[in-house]
Amino acid sequence: MKKSYIREKKYRCGSEYMAVGIYAVTDQEHRRRGKKHKESDRGQKERNKHASLRRKQRKAIANFGRDGFFLTGTYEEFYLPEDFAACRRDVENYKRRVIGATVKRFGVSRDKVRLMLWAVRKGEAGRLHMHGFAECVGMGAADRREWREMLEDLWRRRVPGTGEYEPLGTMNADRMDMKKLLGVDGQGKNGTIGYIYGHKERACIETRNLSQPEELAPSDTKWSRRQLRKGCTECAENAYWWEQHYPGFEVVQVMIYDPGQLYEADRPRPDGWEATEAQAYLILRRRGFAKVRT
Repeated sequence: MKKSYIREKKYRCGSEYMAVGIYAVTDQEHRRRGKKHKESDRGQKERNKHASLRRKQRKAIANFGRDGFFLTGTYEEFYLPEDFAACRRDVENYKRRVIGATVKRFGVSRDKVRLMLWAVRKGEAGRLHMHGFAECVGMGAADRREWREMLEDLWRRRVPGTGEYEPLGTMNADRMDMKKLLGVDGQGKNGTIGYIYGHKERACIETRNLSQPEELAPSDTKWSRRQLRKGCTECAENAYWWEQHYPGFEVVQVMIYDPGQLYEADRPRPDGWEATEAQAYLILRRRGFAKVRT
């Protein structure tokens, strides 16, 4: 077995998108992982955070599209939760209300309602609020307009002892901007998920019907060290060059990472050239689908 080689790892994100990571590894990758004996260092924690971000972005791309909505819910001062746990409960209750109301009003099955929500706080002194994605599969344009209003109205709580409700604050349900989700709107390469991960405290609450991106078997023979170097330097912004390696797909985004950033193992890496090679992460879109639009 080769001591070091270039790995290509593909993730099929629904029927339209595919993500690809290309990076150098050693045969340590093939060994069984041992028991963890000490806490990861700061650098490894940061790499783990970005690996989690990429996984969550792939999942969002696989489940939400142009017919979905991006949600932002804030609190009036009177209803501001005392702590993060209380904010999380509000988000969980919101998810439950949205599912119940959608099934009742539109006669759809529960498995058609997709929600990926976060309770978040930016910094220790930051204000608690929520973000998320929502989509009802197969819903027509007229029903989506009504559902949008419903999503905004359901950010509320029952008035104790009555059958009435009061809004917790303001909920904005904005039409999904795929450029923002994919990170190609010029506001940051990690897109909307990167913005959410910028919050120090965050907890994800999602419906169980979300599909997982399909992780395909890795290939350790397709790429050479020289090809990877070329792709990460002179061809980093050459979409045509990358598309020759992936027939039937067009490039949405190419991200070049410093050595080690794309490596997702949680143990120290051995010294060697594999720790000094740049790495590439691509988001591709299958040809034949409509252009990404806002």
